[in-house]
Amino acid sequence: PPPEPSPPPAAEPVPAKPVAQTPAKPAEPAKRGRYGVAIIQALDKVTTETMRFEVPVGQPIRYKTLVFTVRACEATASDEVAPDQIAYVTIDTQPKALPGRAAPAGRQVFKGWMYASSPGLNPLEHPVYDAWLIACKTSTPVAEGPSK
Repeated sequence: PPPEPSPPPAAEPVPAKPVAQTPAKPAEPAKRGRYGVAIIQALDKVTTETMRFEVPVGQPIRYKTLVFTVRACEATASDEVAPDQIAYVTIDTQPKALPGRAAPAGRQVFKGWMYASSPGLNPLEHPVYDAWLIACKTSTPVAEGPSK
C-alpha cells in the first residue's frame, strides 16, 4: 500500500504584523525672518553724495531719478550656513519732468536680490548711481499724537 501522507504540519502562529514605525519627522528648517523695511544706501557717482534711506516693503521710494521698490526683505534662518540679510528690489529710472514738458518714460534698471553681506554680488549697474542693501528691519509703527 502507498505510504500514508504525513499529516499537515501544525499551524504555527502567524506573528502579528509589526506596527509600521513612522520614521522620525526630520526637523523642520528654521524659518527666515521677514521684515517690513529695507535700509538702502545709494551713491551719486557724479556728485559723490551718499544717502541712506528706508524703503518700506511694497512702497516705492524715490532717490533722485531712481525709484526703489522692495518686494521682500529677509534675514537668513538660524540653520543656514552664512548669516545674511537679503532684499528683493526693483529699481526704475523716472527722470523728473522739465518745465513745460512731459516726464521721459521710465524704465526698469534693476530687478533681483541684493545681499547686505555681499553688495558686489548682484549690483545695480548704472552709469550715475550705485545702490546696495545695508540691512532689513522691522517697520516701526507710526507714533500717534497725544489723545485729547
